[in-house]
Amino acid sequence: MIQEVGPEHVFDNRFEPHECGLDDYVLHYAQGGCLARVTHVGGADADAGDSGEEVELPTLADLPRPPARLTYAFSLGERRFFLALDDSVSAPRGFAYAPVSWLRRAEPQHLLFAVATGSQLDRWYRANRFCGRCGARTELAPRSREIVCPECAAVVYPKICPGVICAVTWCDGDDERIVLTRYAGRTTALWALVAGFTEVGEPLEDTVRREVMEEVGLAVKNLRFYKSQPWSFTDTLLVGFWCEVDGDPAITLDRTELKEARWFSRAEIPLERTGDRTSLTGEMIERFRLMGRAAWA
Repeated sequence: MIQEVGPEHVFDNRFEPHECGLDDYVLHYAQGGCLARVTHVGGADADAGDSGEEVELPTLADLPRPPARLTYAFSLGERRFFLALDDSVSAPRGFAYAPVSWLRRAEPQHLLFAVATGSQLDRWYRANRFCGRCGARTELAPRSREIVCPECAAVVYPKICPGVICAVTWCDGDDERIVLTRYAGRTTALWALVAGFTEVGEPLEDTVRREVMEEVGLAVKNLRFYKSQPWSFTDTLLVGFWCEVDGDPAITLDRTELKEARWFSRAEIPLERTGDRTSLTGEMIERFRLMGRAAWA
């Protein structure tokens, strides 16, 4: 998955008040994208799976002029990444703003992860330039990752939205099936699993039950946690669950969110996710296609 960048690129998100060095990467976001050099960019629809083949990010030495506002973001292995909070920066020759969603299958993977994670931090910083309590201009805490208001002492921490990915299954002997859905309002939507955000006061397990009932009209039982994934494209921490249909397997579709949902046998599952090394959804679908019930047993 996107965060699995290998032992040579261990992710360290501890905040430190580092000074940006000439060899450190600088992340800057504008025009709906990240400043990068991409050798090839495919179609604009993220669902189509088209993306940059290879991405390069600028270092401080690459920039014609240093940004005025730089804050340390994180490190991957020995390389440090800083976030430029300026509205604009001087782009090096050959660099342009590539939509983050286009880069979901870019190489190398650790830079893709950096671009996605940096975009989440950038949205948070820019959305909290002014205090939501008193309206005063906020400041960055000098030694920790938080935004503070100098007037009313309000503190804001990075935004993380919990959500669930639900693999709804039905197994009767050798007949093993899974519910796949396609979202409404997208021109080329890949098949996906039921998913949704956790509401206030709701345990994750209840989110699974509610989302499955709302989207496809199914009751479920035997919930089993699989794994979690940071999904910075939507500021989300995804939590994957396996579950089994409880009772009537007839699907009732919520057409406000979905344009299609149906049961697939393992042999019927489309192969469009086979090469998906980015998403928890893709991993779970492919795991069921290959293993069936053994995927969680």
